Amino acid sequence: MNPLDDRLTILERAQLLHDATLQRHGAMLDRHEEQLIAHAFAMGELRRIQESQERLMETLAGISGQLTTTAQAIKDLLERGNGR
Repeated sequence: MNPLDDRLTILERAQLLHDATLQRHGAMLDRHEEQLIAHAFAMGELRRIQESQERLMETLAGISGQLTTTAQAIKDLLERGNGR
């Protein structure tokens, strides 16, 4: 075999390896982009859940305050005795 043929074969193999590497890197970048999109979606969902939890906590704090007021009023009535 001619040494020039060997060199071309080496260059052809190097080109094939280069092409395969570019394909793998492209696939990795695609997967990474998909993961970033999924992460952004999940973070949005978490933010919505957090906001919902904050509203719920505010509601519960309001209910707790009302119950405390009601319990205190009942206690005051009971301490008066005989409805006086």
